[in-house]
Amino acid sequence: MTASRTKVLTLLMALGAVLAGCRAQDSAPARDRAAPAADEPLAEGGCSWIAANDPDLVNVAFPDEDAHYWLAELPFAPGVLRYRVEGIYPDARYFSYNAYDNALRPTDAIADYRIAPDTAGTNPYQTAGAPPGGGYTMFVLPQAVPEQRAPNTLYAGSTTLPGGNAGPNPRVSIIYRTYVPVGDAAGSVALPRIVAETASGDQTLVGLSPCTVFSPPANAVLNDTIREASFPAPAAAPFPFTTRAPKFRRFYGLPETARVLLSIALGQEVPPNQATAGDGGGFLSNRDNAYMNTMFSRDKASLYVVRAKAPTYLGDPRLAGAAPQLRYWSFCTNEFFSQRYVECLRDSKVALDAEGYFTFVVSDPDDRPANATPENGFNWLPWGGAYYDSVAIYRHMLPDAAFAEAVQNVPYGADAAEVMREYFPRTAYCDRATVEAAGTSPRAAFDACAGRAT
Repeated sequence: MTASRTKVLTLLMALGAVLAGCRAQDSAPARDRAAPAADEPLAEGGCSWIAANDPDLVNVAFPDEDAHYWLAELPFAPGVLRYRVEGIYPDARYFSYNAYDNALRPTDAIADYRIAPDTAGTNPYQTAGAPPGGGYTMFVLPQAVPEQRAPNTLYAGSTTLPGGNAGPNPRVSIIYRTYVPVGDAAGSVALPRIVAETASGDQTLVGLSPCTVFSPPANAVLNDTIREASFPAPAAAPFPFTTRAPKFRRFYGLPETARVLLSIALGQEVPPNQATAGDGGGFLSNRDNAYMNTMFSRDKASLYVVRAKAPTYLGDPRLAGAAPQLRYWSFCTNEFFSQRYVECLRDSKVALDAEGYFTFVVSDPDDRPANATPENGFNWLPWGGAYYDSVAIYRHMLPDAAFAEAVQNVPYGADAAEVMREYFPRTAYCDRATVEAAGTSPRAAFDACAGRAT
């Protein structure tokens, strides 16, 4: 037996351990692509994807309610193995692949409009009028992103070896995302199929099925219960990572987040440094999104409000032929320790006032102002009756080059309010009576809350 064949068989054993017990749980796809005319694999594997997100059971890492996520865990043998991804363009606002390291930071990403189709002109994210359902082929390689990228290629990144040298990652986590899909979570097409093959691509090793090992139940009993509940008692103890004047900050990565939280907890600013700079991401963040967040605590008020001018988005009826400022944006309420979302509203579901501003009111159902309705230009979201704190997250995706106020354009160390101007989300603690006294004017309600003594 040759050394090359030994490496292949050893790799197959490792793949078998990872994929043991895999079985399809997905229903038949609405569209299907013809089976590839590739060579016969040395082994048949299980499912391409080991898990999918769910409001109750797989609601972690601060996800977006209008996004759907599938996770693959792929081992590597550098120089021996690569992965081929056979996919179908879904009927969705957006889709992408991100690769992650062990700290849940993205090492690389490739979005829909950058993925060339198998047949020219069939990528609806590149060619206007092209329907979903066309096929594409991608590759995943065990290396850092090179200066000259190969087309349709996702790079697993590198890891630090003893002595400080960099080497290929021995495994990679990949998340496939769809946003605002039509028909079902996958956008009315089959999930992508992952195939392990030799590094040269001349031999298929393991062919995996386009399915998910663990598909959570469709109902969301736990999350609905949290949304509908009100906190059982008045809050007294302060939450350590909140202030009386919460301010949205751009998320740059884990070191900067730790610096900000420590500054708030200590009551004095911990100076930024080289370690906290940069935009390394974390919490399985998406390279095509930029995030802002801030936190609120029940000991300061039973309700909070957030207000800003709303960017336009793809499909926005306000566009009248103009280019959208963003592909997508959303606002979510979350909880710090569990990292769960309570509820999110995406761009097309957000009520705006006559000035084109959004106003979010966040409280328990028992404290919801009677006038906080979409008809009055308000958007009410539940705090989460099981939670003491509330983490508000605001996302911007793929901004147009002309949209200077996008979150993506806030440099490290800059004042986000100065960069984003009227698009910067301003906040205020408040109470039900103050909001209700403003009647049908979101601006008046926010101004009254902002001027309220705390």
